[in-house]
Amino acid sequence: MARATQPSTADLKREFDALKADLGNLTKELRAFAQAQERSLSQRATETAQAAANGFVGSAQAAANGVLGATEGLRETGAQKVQDLRSLAEQATSGAEDLVREHPAGTVAGAAAIGFLVGALAARR
Repeated sequence: MARATQPSTADLKREFDALKADLGNLTKELRAFAQAQERSLSQRATETAQAAANGFVGSAQAAANGVLGATEGLRETGAQKVQDLRSLAEQATSGAEDLVREHPAGTVAGAAAIGFLVGALAARR
């Protein structure tokens, strides 16, 4: 019965560094996504406010007050959603980093298993 070879410290360090880099990239992507969502919601809110203000010229003051309130509500909701996404991304990153710190061997084994599965699936095609 053949014994499985143990990965060297250098191999484990490379895998760990790769995981750290992947987590960093994921954090950057989530941050960029949240910022894009924030810009999109703000733009949509502004466009909605402008369209409503142009449509209700006769009662401009009342409509403007209502639209501005709705726009502020949309902006606040959008800002809250962005903050929630940022918080979720930070929690996910922190949790992943804690998991890697607490179980480095298991993390490397899991990454190797995922790599094996991806390789197996790619080889089938």
